[in-house]
Amino acid sequence: MSDWAVTERVAAELLLLDGSSVEGDLHLQPQAALHEGRETPLELLNRADGFVPLTQDGGVVFVSKAQVVQVNCPPGMLLADPERASAAKRFELRVELRVELAGRHEVRGWTSVELPPTRGRLLDYLNSSDRFFMILTDDVTCYINRAHVRLVHPLD
Repeated sequence: MSDWAVTERVAAELLLLDGSSVEGDLHLQPQAALHEGRETPLELLNRADGFVPLTQDGGVVFVSKAQVVQVNCPPGMLLADPERASAAKRFELRVELRVELAGRHEVRGWTSVELPPTRGRLLDYLNSSDRFFMILTDDVTCYINRAHVRLVHPLD
């Protein structure tokens, strides 16, 4: 675990399937695998790994991704690569939505994502093979586990 010293810590609250929550720091890699710049929380959550480490007060807890309904991080945790950001605007889907989750919890916000020009609908985004997707609110960036979504209501 000594290699965690080179990661970027990001405060996070993980809401679990049983209604409880766990707070701590996620550890993002300084270099992402598929683009320039650091790893994002979404990339961390969508790795094939079944567990995500979360540090708390100097200790660590390993959280099963299957039990995570939603991860909340501070706003502004998007890509820092200006070339990717401008490319995303070419085929960007931006839609307001309300997502009903397991336990009758709901999230209202918007999503803004880069999609291929032939697959640019909200349904295409929701049917992605990634485990988590992102919703932005004024207060937090939410990463939602698709496995625990009951309903999605487009608001646009």
